[in-house]
Amino acid sequence: MPALATITDVEDDNAHRIIIIGAGIVGCALASNLAASGEKDVLLIDRSFRDLLGSTGHAPGFVGQYNDSLFLSQLAKWSVEEYMSIPGAFQVVGGLELATTPVAAASLANRYKLAREAGIPAELVSCEKAVSMAPDLIKHEGLKSALFFQSDGTADAKVVTAYFRRIAEGHGARLLEADVQGLERCDEVIHKLQTSRGVIQTASSQVIFATGVWTKSILSEISGTEPFPVIPVAHPYGFTPRRDRRTGQPYPFVRWPEYHVYARDHGDRDGMGSYDHKPVWEEPGESAIGSWGPEFASVLAVASEKCLKNAQEFVTVERNPDAEQFNGIFSVTPDNLPLAGKVQNVENMWLCTAVWVTHAAGTAKLISKRMLGVELTAAEAAVSRALDPNRFAGMEFQILAQQALGRYNDIYNSQALEL
Repeated sequence: MPALATITDVEDDNAHRIIIIGAGIVGCALASNLAASGEKDVLLIDRSFRDLLGSTGHAPGFVGQYNDSLFLSQLAKWSVEEYMSIPGAFQVVGGLELATTPVAAASLANRYKLAREAGIPAELVSCEKAVSMAPDLIKHEGLKSALFFQSDGTADAKVVTAYFRRIAEGHGARLLEADVQGLERCDEVIHKLQTSRGVIQTASSQVIFATGVWTKSILSEISGTEPFPVIPVAHPYGFTPRRDRRTGQPYPFVRWPEYHVYARDHGDRDGMGSYDHKPVWEEPGESAIGSWGPEFASVLAVASEKCLKNAQEFVTVERNPDAEQFNGIFSVTPDNLPLAGKVQNVENMWLCTAVWVTHAAGTAKLISKRMLGVELTAAEAAVSRALDPNRFAGMEFQILAQQALGRYNDIYNSQALEL
């Protein structure tokens, strides 16, 4: 358990500190980067350091680097570079995408071409080879095409987060376990943060919200600012019953884009998620594990029958108490890009939120560079502009929310909207 600070440790009215709210993978990466750079007064606030209550705590850990948005591809590549340097954090197992129709096969061929142009290793492989890579997951019948991304893999978000937090603490960052309940703004400056442990003076500080699925609710409730379109959505994920761990080369994670289904080998069981259902906007409670919707069991059952060789193992807990299923809430935005950067009209407020594990470390590193005044490369500057959290300012929130929900069913491959 990390050493936790108290309000008396951080109550200096004149402190020029960096305050990060949210200690998931993004917040801890920010704290690590900033503290390690020599910023000696970094304060990381979260309601619980004992448990990862946000989406970091249940992320399946897929890291697929190619996306139709070049900005997301770049963030993914930067994130993989970070994860590869952390012991036990990233396993290069590769990623398979499968097609069962001529239209889907043509789409894979196009993705192969574009991925190669983006500098991401990719190979069109035979259906027989694809099945041999994950024989317990893939049905051979009906397969038309397979695309393999050799350098993709799985990240252990808990290992990554713990590592970044240790680095931050080792460089002097302090951890405060508290709920942030309100803030006081005056002359476009955040002067105070009200927490469950007391008041923190912030007029001389930079305040970063790395609050993930709680971003909209927290900022709407405590800041009075225009809501940011970070929409929390329900998402069903299921596990087979536990078994002896497979030996040999781990299976790549597998996607069936035309069915909006994905699966992975977790070692001692397999997991599967599906986007093939109507998007469900669900505000999280104390954690990012939501309620299990009545339709989710059938969603997983239908998805497994369409795609998986071991479909019968993905049954509901009502039929098999050894299986497991949960609703893992995560965020969507109108263009599928994170919202990360300085907030306009508030001199000391930043946002760094709505990213997947795939893009988390890359986004945090980019924002850290901006806060430290490091000159960005041309590629970094282009991505930074694309992530500007103010890009939706003045647009009607409900329209933006519906656009974000419309992204849910094709979360991996959608182009960024031209807004």
